[in-house]
Amino acid sequence: MTTAVAARTRLTVAIAQDRAERAAAAVLERAAVTARAHEVTRPSRSRKLARDWGSANSIVGMDARQLRDQARHLERDLDLADNALNVLVQNTVGAGIDVLAAPRLPGQPINRDLAAQIDDLWDSWWDAPEVTTLHDYGACQQLLARTWFRDGESYWQDLLGPVAYLEHGTAVPYSIEMLEPDMIPLDLDDPARNIRQGVECNAWGRPVAYHVYRRHPGDMVGWSTETKRVSADVLHGIRNVKRLHQVRGLSVFASAMSRFEDVKDYEESERVAAKVAASMCAFIRKGNPERYGESNGPGLAGEMTIAEPADRNLRMAPGIVFDDLLQGEDIGTIASNRPNPNAATWRKEQLRAAAGGIGVSYSSLSLDYNGTYSAQRQELVEKWGGYLMLAERFIAMAVRKQRMRFIEAAVLAGRIRVPRGWQLKHVAASTYVRPVMPWIDPLKEAYARGEAEDRSWTSPQQNTLQYGNNPEEVARQIDDWREVRGAPPAEDSEPVRAAVRTAAITAMLRD
Repeated sequence: MTTAVAARTRLTVAIAQDRAERAAAAVLERAAVTARAHEVTRPSRSRKLARDWGSANSIVGMDARQLRDQARHLERDLDLADNALNVLVQNTVGAGIDVLAAPRLPGQPINRDLAAQIDDLWDSWWDAPEVTTLHDYGACQQLLARTWFRDGESYWQDLLGPVAYLEHGTAVPYSIEMLEPDMIPLDLDDPARNIRQGVECNAWGRPVAYHVYRRHPGDMVGWSTETKRVSADVLHGIRNVKRLHQVRGLSVFASAMSRFEDVKDYEESERVAAKVAASMCAFIRKGNPERYGESNGPGLAGEMTIAEPADRNLRMAPGIVFDDLLQGEDIGTIASNRPNPNAATWRKEQLRAAAGGIGVSYSSLSLDYNGTYSAQRQELVEKWGGYLMLAERFIAMAVRKQRMRFIEAAVLAGRIRVPRGWQLKHVAASTYVRPVMPWIDPLKEAYARGEAEDRSWTSPQQNTLQYGNNPEEVARQIDDWREVRGAPPAEDSEPVRAAVRTAAITAMLRD
């Protein structure tokens, strides 16, 4: 036997053994799958098991850029997606989460003079807080929150003190530079330096630096792949994460994006069909096929006239009477089944499901406010808890950090003098005013809050904050108004107001 024949024989035997081993392993695997206790874990012809796509960072690396691009497309071209972002921003930051100074030592009252000084500086800084001076602080919050929801993450850089080529907009030398997530490359990975998706972390997974493009990669001119390392002490971000150890965020539209695309395509098809249906179409029905192209019959002298042209122009107009039809002809119209009466119901159910995935209420997303008072209030209360969670996260990850940097810059610049024995955290103590939950029935809500205040379940300051107002400013305006009008002090009129409120509550309960 030659060497080639021997080698071929050994190869054939090895291939046969390998196939036999694979077949046996497949049989064992199928037996293990079939023996699973839960029915949902057993694949069948009508049910396929979901595969594991790896860690959260692996999924982000595969899909984050495509999801971000698609979310921006939906915002540009689909009014429903644009409205969803508007609702999230409106109920999370509103016109801007205001910050009221409340400097105090633990267990001590607020230092009113220091609070007034900080509020004056904050009001001035609010008008020009960022490097371009194009946005006030409320607009900055709205842009950061909108980018966070749409793209899955947003970033900003703190700039304190003297910075080359930068002129701060106010007397407090502190400005922020807002950055889109495109500025941090998703494909920058360097295991040797522990860099994952542009974020450099320490051994515990804590971000220590970000590698940022010098120019936006979407710019048509002047962009390069060069990056710079920016410390995590000055560059901060807020991300939409749903798994542990996730470094970059994903858009809130991720789970509802396919449904939005289906609604967009369906509505476009229905609009085209409605346009076609609106163009009324008519036809001429002849008695039988032989009558097409025949002559008009004998004329006055008995000769045959010329056949009727094939393309007669019979224009339709309101109240028209067709008196030039040939013998045996009549006019018919093409019926249309548009608009589709089931389109609104289908769209409503799709938007109801999409609203749950995004985290907004169905009524706000679809602008459909039909329903009873109880149903609307139940929807509002449930969804407002979600908005409150987002607002708290935005405050913790963005506003509170920026407020601390502002106080630090003001102290270092000598604009705020720290009292003896105080720390920076005591000076930076503040109250954050979130967007106010709207009322469905203002009278009932107002009486309920007044009753809670009378029973000492809440304070007047908390009720005032629920209106989105500054309690100190409200108290000052009330005192000024009483001084102008000569009204009695608050304690003199309180029994009268309490009696009126009790009578109104009794009447409402009776009704």
